[in-house]
Amino acid sequence: MTSINIISAAKLSQLIKEKKDIVIVDIREDYEIINDGKIEGSLHIPMGDLINRLNQIPKGEKIIFHCNSGSRSENILNFMIMNNLYFNNYYSLDGGFLALKNLP
Repeated sequence: MTSINIISAAKLSQLIKEKKDIVIVDIREDYEIINDGKIEGSLHIPMGDLINRLNQIPKGEKIIFHCNSGSRSENILNFMIMNNLYFNNYYSLDGGFLALKNLP
């Protein structure tokens, strides 16, 4: 059985600094972005809209999905696996936006 790819906040931070070919998809709700901000250059598609908007995600070396804590992004990627919508270049950000925000 396929399992989802996980990426650490430290590794994502390194990829952002190195300007690697990545696409970051923020699946949080609008109010979360208004309250907490977002990763510069990330694509915002709320979780409830994601399946219907997968065609809007640009192709990249790595597609990193994130929510606030990592739970929703893991859940949606597991849903994609069950529905044959998952690709090997999809990743979930371990610990979500909070982990990235709390890096030293």
